[in-house]
Amino acid sequence: MDRYMIGIDSGGTKTTAKAYSLAGELLDTAVSGFGNLTVDFDKGMENICAAVDQLRGRLEGECCFLCLGCAGIETGGKKEQARQALAARYGESISVTNDAMLGLYAALEGQDGVLVIAGTGSIGYLKKEGALHRFGGWGHLINDDGSGYSIAMRAVRYVAYSFDTEKPETPLKRAIFRQLEITELRQLIDWVYRSSKGEIAALVPVVEQVAMNGDPQAREILTWAGERLAWLAIPLCRQNGIENPNIAISGSVIRKTALVNQVFRDVLKREIGAFTLFDGDFDPPKGGYYIWKEQQK
Repeated sequence: MDRYMIGIDSGGTKTTAKAYSLAGELLDTAVSGFGNLTVDFDKGMENICAAVDQLRGRLEGECCFLCLGCAGIETGGKKEQARQALAARYGESISVTNDAMLGLYAALEGQDGVLVIAGTGSIGYLKKEGALHRFGGWGHLINDDGSGYSIAMRAVRYVAYSFDTEKPETPLKRAIFRQLEITELRQLIDWVYRSSKGEIAALVPVVEQVAMNGDPQAREILTWAGERLAWLAIPLCRQNGIENPNIAISGSVIRKTALVNQVFRDVLKREIGAFTLFDGDFDPPKGGYYIWKEQQK
C-alpha cells in the first residue's frame, strides 16, 4: 500500500492542503475556507479537516503524517489544542507549527538558514536545528522597513516635502498623481488616510518605474529598502553564529523589484561574505514534507 503525507497551510482567507509521496512528489491539492485557528478555532478546524478529507477521499493508500502550519498558533494553548483535535480524528502522526516555520522548511528544502519576507510588510526568520528565531516584522508603526508599505510611504513623504519646499514638480509626484488620477496634494493625503496598507503598497511599481527612469529620489528609496531588508538577515546570522548561510527570499518587493534585490545582495556580500541565495518559488505546504523528512533521521 502506498503511503503519503499531507502539508497544510491554513491562512486567514483559505486553507491549502497538499498531499506528497514519501519521495516528495505532489499527488493532489485541496482548498477550503479560512483556517486561522486564532480567529475562530472551531470554524477554522472544520475547514482544515474539510481540505484533509478531500485528499484522503481521493487518494489511495495510507496518510502517515499530517503537518499543519498556522499563523499565531503558538499562543493561548492553540497549538496543543489543534494537535489533539487532529490526532483524535486522524491518528497520532501529527505536527503543528506556525506558518513561518512551514514556509522556512519549504523555502530552504529543510536546510537551516534564513527567510526574508518583503511584501506589504517585512520580517526575517532563521531556522537553526529545529528552532525558529525572528528579526523585525513588528508592524508598520514600529519597523516594517523595506516593505512595500514603507517604500510607498517614503515616496508619499517625498512628494509632500516637495510641496512644502515649493518644488512640487518632481518625477515621483507626477507619476503618483497620474497613477491615482489626482491633481492636488490634499487628494493624495486623503487617499493615504482612507487606504489600506495593501492599497498603499501597490504604489511600489510606480516608484520602481520612476527609479528606472533615473530619478534620484526613487532610487534612494529603493536603495534604502534593499539595505533594510539585508539587515533583517545579517543580525540573525551573527547572533546565531551562522557562516555561509542559506538565505531564501519571499514576496514581490524583494524578489521582483530589481534595485531592491540587487542592493539586498550587495549588502549581504559586504557584511557576511559568502551565502547561498534561494530565490525560486516555493510552496508552503511542502514544508510539511521536509518536516516529516527531518523527523525520519
